[in-house]
Amino acid sequence: MGAGDELRKAVRHRIFSLFADIEHIVHRHGYLRVLTGTITMLGLVGILGQVLGLTWLRWIFATSAGVLFLVASAVSFAGTERLRARIAQSETLLHGAARALDSKSPISIREWRQVVTLESNGDAKIWTEMVLDEAQDGIPHFLFVNQIYYGGPPLTDRQKRLVECEVFHANSDTSGVGVRAQASSSWSASKFGEPKLDVFAHLGNTVHQGDKVTVKWLWPKYSADLMTGHRPENFDVKFYDQSISMFEYTVIFRDVDSDNEFTMRNLGANNLVQTRSGRDIAVSFSGDHPEAGKSMGFVADLTGRAQK
Repeated sequence: MGAGDELRKAVRHRIFSLFADIEHIVHRHGYLRVLTGTITMLGLVGILGQVLGLTWLRWIFATSAGVLFLVASAVSFAGTERLRARIAQSETLLHGAARALDSKSPISIREWRQVVTLESNGDAKIWTEMVLDEAQDGIPHFLFVNQIYYGGPPLTDRQKRLVECEVFHANSDTSGVGVRAQASSSWSASKFGEPKLDVFAHLGNTVHQGDKVTVKWLWPKYSADLMTGHRPENFDVKFYDQSISMFEYTVIFRDVDSDNEFTMRNLGANNLVQTRSGRDIAVSFSGDHPEAGKSMGFVADLTGRAQK
């Protein structure tokens, strides 16, 4: 090994050690504290250089502080990405185990209702309510719900992080939605590759007759392409292992001025009904004891809006 190789090896070792030390500092004290310390150091160096009249001192320390800030930012970003990847992997493994466990004793759902409200800009408020039958067999029980994104532009990681979801659990004699329940979520893909957010509600070992689980979603720009008239969109449901006695699914399209703007086509839904209330159009369908694995719904189109 030549002198040049040894020098490069030594420099590389020093740089890796420096990055490791900075990463330790960021993880120990947090990114904001490191940022505050960097800004404070910049200010002190500037004042010291001004008082002493040492331009070179200000330049050297300011450059060093700037480099330290950039390195700390890079380390913090990389650490955040690793943490997100680790959480996503853990939740995927947890959901796989929950599916396997719950398939041995799935919860029976007496009533299943979902209401999707679409604002004129495409933002969606989704409310799902499930009334459960009793399950006191000592086995941990879970409820699995998901939402599929049928929009045109691919979802970015930032857009996925903007999606909010809360799960609530109430007894039959409780007014309102009840208390927040333990839940976990992970992103996956549907059969045809659309982004899908899977949510598992952790209900514990005992479920009482008439217990109610409510899931609330806030999804920015969920149906932006549809509500601006650029493309149609599917609205459907598919039940898997759960036994469903009855279900009802409703979509409310806000601020549709004319019935001529809105059209739809049935995709295997029973009792499909379209109604109007003021400027809003509601489409609903329902049924009893749906067949497992069968998709039911409709496709909606607001092409008339784009022609204005």
